[in-house]
Amino acid sequence: MLSSHYHRDPEHEVDGGDVSKGTADVARSNFRPRATLFVIALASCLMLGHALRMPSQVVDNDVSRWCTVWSLLERGTYAIDDCPWRSQTNDKVRRAWGRASKSELATADELHFYSSKPPLLATMIAGVLYPARAWTGVPLDAVVKQRRVPRPTRKDAPDKPGGFEVVEETPSPIAWPVYVFYFKPIVILLNLVPYVVFLALFARFAGKRVEDDFAWLASLVVAAFATLLTPFLTTLNNHTIAAFSAAFALFALLKITVDGRRGPASFAVAGFFGAFCACNELPAALFGVLLFVIMLTIDARRTLLYFVPAAAIPCIAFLATQYVAVGDVVPVYSEFGTKSYNYEGSYWNTPLELDAFDKTPEPRLTYLFHITLGHHGFFALTPILLLACPTLVQAARGRLRDLRLVAALAAALTLAMFAFYTFKTHNYGGSTQGPRWLFWIIPFWLFLLPDGLAPVLRTRAGNVLVVVLLGFSLISVGYGLRNPWSNPWILDMLEHLNLYNLPR
Repeated sequence: MLSSHYHRDPEHEVDGGDVSKGTADVARSNFRPRATLFVIALASCLMLGHALRMPSQVVDNDVSRWCTVWSLLERGTYAIDDCPWRSQTNDKVRRAWGRASKSELATADELHFYSSKPPLLATMIAGVLYPARAWTGVPLDAVVKQRRVPRPTRKDAPDKPGGFEVVEETPSPIAWPVYVFYFKPIVILLNLVPYVVFLALFARFAGKRVEDDFAWLASLVVAAFATLLTPFLTTLNNHTIAAFSAAFALFALLKITVDGRRGPASFAVAGFFGAFCACNELPAALFGVLLFVIMLTIDARRTLLYFVPAAAIPCIAFLATQYVAVGDVVPVYSEFGTKSYNYEGSYWNTPLELDAFDKTPEPRLTYLFHITLGHHGFFALTPILLLACPTLVQAARGRLRDLRLVAALAAALTLAMFAFYTFKTHNYGGSTQGPRWLFWIIPFWLFLLPDGLAPVLRTRAGNVLVVVLLGFSLISVGYGLRNPWSNPWILDMLEHLNLYNLPR
């Protein structure tokens, strides 16, 4: 076990002094920067390799956004009617441009397919890719075919000796999709770059919270490897973007409240990323509102001058792209259950697996249990986060005053999100590794983790507990790496044991 304590070597003691003390102090001061670099390099290279290996289009969720990107760059429209990948996603609606009610009266020519995802993220991606698309002139759906060499092939031939013959055949060409070269850099830019920045900032934050090197390193390892954000770093999604945005807003908040640095940049960063978090997870608007109120109480003038204008940028962009895309500022997924979703041939007419709960919901208490401690449990899948709970208790008792705002936000937002999704959703987010709608609050718990881990790691039993909880968390992450858009291991286990049945 690593420790912040260094043992003296008697051979280096001279006249009662310890000449190794200076060396030990230097070693200790150099340990954390080197360990930070090592962990970040290990984590980023591992996830980069996995991101490059993962399919660029995995399931409905990411394909839906890629369809919008294709349509913007290849057709100049948000309608995805002509997209060659449209049939690969069920996350689409069929409606007319304008109010949802217009779909009831629209003619067939007025109806178009649109992604059910808010268009802001897809519009940003299209803007980033536009120079490359214009410069190369290569369409996103282009396919490069590679000829294959002839090879001997065994074929059944009853009239031949042995019942077979060997003939030389040339297999069909291998088709290489060009979109890989467009899409992979986007996944890296949106997921891995913020991931690296977050880890660097978190390492510094945890270093200020705990003196013990092992508690500090354990906190950094959890942030790097042991949350459900990790599997989603390899695929296009809004959840990691929202989570990192929340984290950057929290860093700015702590810089203002703890470090006392109230420059314009801190207020602007808090405003922009607090709002951008909400634009990617609409229920996170509660965080944006609470953050605004907190900033007002700290410094109303700087909040109005810097926080508000910075927050307005993503908010205006969200509303503008939403209106340009479908003629309404209300997201189209609010039309779930209407003809926009339940058109002829739609998957949502006869949903399967977890989506079947949209037709026949589970009892609310059962659903709440499963998103907290059950098969999609926020704490069941990554139980290491439970060790942040002592920090919540200490903050509530008036201790850890510098973390009281983060602790209060973590508690309030977690309870609010559990309540909101218990009453507003039924299907756990579909086939996905954990409750993906709650991933944006993971950073709040990570910020509380170092102070919770440090006292636990002072005892042998505490070390065993941390290893066990970390181990189960890593199992959940490892199980989801191959495909984050799949059921968690707990649900698969329950199904295989015939303890939980889903319509297939």
